[in-house]
Amino acid sequence: MKRALTTIETGRGGELKPTTPLHVLGQLFLAHKRDLQLSEGSLETYGYAVTAHITPRIGDLSVAEAKPDRLQKFLNAVHRESGHGAAKNCRSTLSGMMSLAVSNGAISRNPVRDVERIAQSKGKKGASAIAPEDLADLMGKLRSAPSLIEQDTVELLEFMVAAGWRVGEACALDVSSIDFQASTAEVEATNVRVKGRGIIRQTVPKTDAGWRVTPLPEPTMDLLQRRHDRLKEFTTLLFPTTVMTLRDPSNTQRELRDVRDALGYPELSTHTFRKTAATMLDRAGMSATEIAAFLGHKNPSMTQDVYMNTLKGDTRAGAVMQKQLDGLI
Repeated sequence: MKRALTTIETGRGGELKPTTPLHVLGQLFLAHKRDLQLSEGSLETYGYAVTAHITPRIGDLSVAEAKPDRLQKFLNAVHRESGHGAAKNCRSTLSGMMSLAVSNGAISRNPVRDVERIAQSKGKKGASAIAPEDLADLMGKLRSAPSLIEQDTVELLEFMVAAGWRVGEACALDVSSIDFQASTAEVEATNVRVKGRGIIRQTVPKTDAGWRVTPLPEPTMDLLQRRHDRLKEFTTLLFPTTVMTLRDPSNTQRELRDVRDALGYPELSTHTFRKTAATMLDRAGMSATEIAAFLGHKNPSMTQDVYMNTLKGDTRAGAVMQKQLDGLI
């Protein structure tokens, strides 16, 4: 049997073998992704799954030993101990690793295909949109929160509800991305934290659809102009930290978590503002395709399933947002 296994491995001739340990496969997978010039944020995400979960727990398993039942037990444990997001990331990373093993002839089929997808725990829901009748109350409370004022976060949140941008995209906004004549802002970067480098302004957005030009209401453009006039001596960023450096999206999320109970909105998150923007466009009758383009979703069905109910109609997003946010910004 040993001679037969040696013959089989030699015949396959790839860089990887059935006996290759998963901790070695993980490093080869990360090197492969770096060769593809994947974004720093994506490399960081894959790297964390490999180093924090896969290598310590199942790194000694060989490629041939990584059967669906073993991988399922591993993912269930990650889900139970570290949450849905960590388990989902590990499943995606494992799928990529085993796909690399298949392409190198080490195995004939990706075992992750036979692993159940990790379902989000019941009772845990994503951020909810703020009802239009509650938005004025929320914005007033945000403007009165001492810690948000101290960190210069209030106007960032005002921009997010008008633009529907992700928090990392808003934190990366530079004046070069704004067309004051056309009243638009272009999503061309996002702020991410990279191990050993800190916060960087990554010029590759979350998805290909993330490259978009967003029409903005006049009050929002006025807000951006005021900020640029005030900050231009120090930086071209529109929403830097108070010491004029790149803002960390995670810190912004934490700032909001720290005050949301006191504000009376215990479920509030930065993603709430994005969902609120989507809901306002939905209620104004814009189509799923139009709202997907506004939000930077690659697939309109995601917009329809996750962000709003049935959509219909045809309306200019900038004009809609201006009407919906009249008097609030």
